Amino acid sequence: MKTQFSELLSALRREKGLRQRTAASALGVSQALLSHYENGAREPKIEFIIKVCDYYGVSADYLLGRTIIKSGIVPPAMQHDGRILRLIEATGKAFEASAAYSDPAVTSATVAYLAIAADNAVELLSDPEAPADSQRDITQKFAEQLLLELARRDARAAKDTDKDATRQDS
Repeated sequence: MKTQFSELLSALRREKGLRQRTAASALGVSQALLSHYENGAREPKIEFIIKVCDYYGVSADYLLGRTIIKSGIVPPAMQHDGRILRLIEATGKAFEASAAYSDPAVTSATVAYLAIAADNAVELLSDPEAPADSQRDITQKFAEQLLLELARRDARAAKDTDKDATRQDS
């Protein structure tokens, strides 16, 4: 089963332009084992995760899908209360959701969400001490919920299509 770890492990190798065999050798595992990790068929031990982090220059939090910041180091401007970091991470998730669906409603919701997130980020960077704008936070949460609901709807529709195709094949 594909996990965030397996997808990120594979993506990091491809970003470097490496073949599985080359990466596996550098990481001290067989190509077959690396393939199992990348496909989510096996879960690695912590020692392997550390090797991967060192080899690709990423943090364990990034590799495990806990942050979108590869280094895991949060710049001081983002440390004040975590709002900017949450905005950045949510923005990354919105891009992922939008890329996965070609539905115009998802695209519109993503654009609206990203506009709100960008506005929030600019405000926070210009005045980190400013209190959160509750109306904007509510709007952002609504946009997040809309994106999630659209993604769920599309997943259900895809599942129903698969069931229909299976019935027709029978």
